[in-house]
Amino acid sequence: VVMMGPIIPGLNDHEIEKILEEVKAQGFDDAMLVEASLLFTPEGGGEPYAFFRDRVMFPVCDRRGRVIAFGGRVMGDAKPKYINSRDTPLFDKGRSLYALDKAAEGVRGGAELIVAEGYMDVIALHAAGFTGAVAPLGTALTEAQIELLWRLAPEPMLCLDGDEAGQRAAMRAAERVMPLLKPGHSLRFATLPAGDDPDDLIKR
Repeated sequence: VVMMGPIIPGLNDHEIEKILEEVKAQGFDDAMLVEASLLFTPEGGGEPYAFFRDRVMFPVCDRRGRVIAFGGRVMGDAKPKYINSRDTPLFDKGRSLYALDKAAEGVRGGAELIVAEGYMDVIALHAAGFTGAVAPLGTALTEAQIELLWRLAPEPMLCLDGDEAGQRAAMRAAERVMPLLKPGHSLRFATLPAGDDPDDLIKR
C-alpha cells in the first residue's frame, strides 16, 4: 500500500470542511474545486459538497508520479462502489492508467507489465512482487491505453478477473488491439480460475 502512494480513509463532514477551508485559504475557489472533481454541485442547486466523501481514496498519478486525479471506493454499501475524478485539463481517464509511474519503474527493473482490472488488484500484485502492474480506470482498455502500455513493454499481459465479465473484457481488449497490431507489439492473456481475481489468488 505504501508503494502505491497514500490511501486516504473516508473523512467525516467536519474533517472535510476543515480541509476545504485550508484549500480555499490557498486561493482555490469553489469553481476550481468543482472542475478538479473535489467538489460536486447538485443538479437541483445548493451548496457544493465533497465529491469523494465517505470513500477510501486512491491517488492517480501520471508517469512522472504527479497526482492528476483520484479514485474513491465507497466505505459502505452505497452505489456506485467506485468513482473516479471527472476528466479535467490534467486528467483523461481513457489515456491514463492507475499506478503507471510505479509500473514504469518496475518494468525498467525487469518486471512483467501486467494489466489488472482494479485498484485493489494492482496493490495486491505490487505487494506480492509483481511491480509492473497497472489498471485502467473503470473503463474497457482503450486504444490510447494500449499505446501507452506499448511504450513500456511490447507485449503486456492482461490478467483480468476469472468471471464472465472479466472474460468479456478480455475479448473486447483482443478485438480492440487487432487493428493496432504491428511487428513485435501484441497483447498476452492470463486466464484466472473461474470466480477469482488477482487479489483472491494472491491471498490464497
